[in-house]
Amino acid sequence: MIEVAEALDKILSKVPKNPVVEIGLTSALNCVLAENVYSPISMPPFNQSAMDGYALCGNQKNYRVVAEIKAGDSAEELELNLGEAVRIFTGAMVPKNIWAIAKQEIVEARQDKIALLQTVHENSNIRLSGEELELDALAMRKGETLNPAAIGFLNGLGITSVKVYKKPNIALVVTGNELISPGQELPKGKIFESNAATLSALLKSMGFDSKVSLVQDDYHSTLKVINQTINEYDLVIVTGGVSVGDYDYTHRVLEELGVETGFYKVNQKPGKPLYFGLKGAVSIFGLPGNPAAALTCFYIYVLTAIRLKMGSSAPLLEKKQFAIAHHQVKKGDRAHFLKAKHANGIVSINHRQSSAMLSSFIDANCLVYLPIEDKHIAKGSKVDTFILP
Repeated sequence: MIEVAEALDKILSKVPKNPVVEIGLTSALNCVLAENVYSPISMPPFNQSAMDGYALCGNQKNYRVVAEIKAGDSAEELELNLGEAVRIFTGAMVPKNIWAIAKQEIVEARQDKIALLQTVHENSNIRLSGEELELDALAMRKGETLNPAAIGFLNGLGITSVKVYKKPNIALVVTGNELISPGQELPKGKIFESNAATLSALLKSMGFDSKVSLVQDDYHSTLKVINQTINEYDLVIVTGGVSVGDYDYTHRVLEELGVETGFYKVNQKPGKPLYFGLKGAVSIFGLPGNPAAALTCFYIYVLTAIRLKMGSSAPLLEKKQFAIAHHQVKKGDRAHFLKAKHANGIVSINHRQSSAMLSSFIDANCLVYLPIEDKHIAKGSKVDTFILP
């Protein structure tokens, strides 16, 4: 059995990145850049009006309006003389020799003549070419994630494809004779399956598809399904069957399939019987069957591995320190991950922390980490808090 920090270190050191692929920009949401991206144009590509108003040639009070420029018009050939102005609209190209843009609210217009009602300073309301980004400047760095704003930003530079780390194909193998799917009559001794529903929904919310296989607590069935998924997927998550019961076959099956064990059992609560291993480039996790324990282990460990495979430069959950809202007692000699809510720098531990109770995760937005040595945590003490995505 190893400690939490050692378990995370093993994942960080052993999980390989997926291959690099070039894909269309609009298909790259949540992917991680595999190389720096440089701008093929200046942004904006020309001096651009930031307001509806008048482009002024020269610094004076009265002007004669000689033309109109709308967004999308070219003003490349338009040159104004001193004392001339053009009607211009937001986003339009600014002609040469322009002192400033006067917004229409400070202009008195009569036929083709205008007079300024306020002083206008040089380059006012002009977005200068290259103001946001110059030609060939670094636009985004390798390892950055392509969120919606990044997709729009690169699209605005005219970029149509990017090199990213391939998204991992993920398989979920859920074991347990006691599990049945919702929609059936619930016999005595059975429970409705929730781990596949939880994890597949969570993965989908992060942009990943996953294949779900439900397996009975039978050695040969478990062997067949896990062997198949290891050969077809980049990352395999098995829930249940990793403890030491007579019908817990997962660990034995993984050993028989030649999976190299990274670690088995972590000194933590919930999720002590956590397994991590590798077969080639395939990462395999065995999570406890208890739903809240499985979800906790997913957030802390599995998500880290997924982000590593995608080439993320920040694979771990974001960690902050918040003041705890109440006195907290920790029993036992294991580190604890506790479902909690944070707001305004204060964190409150949720009630009902049982590893079998998924309901306390519903309104949780973080996990409070209490190390082994902490026994009594005074109200107002700062505690390490992992922010849930």
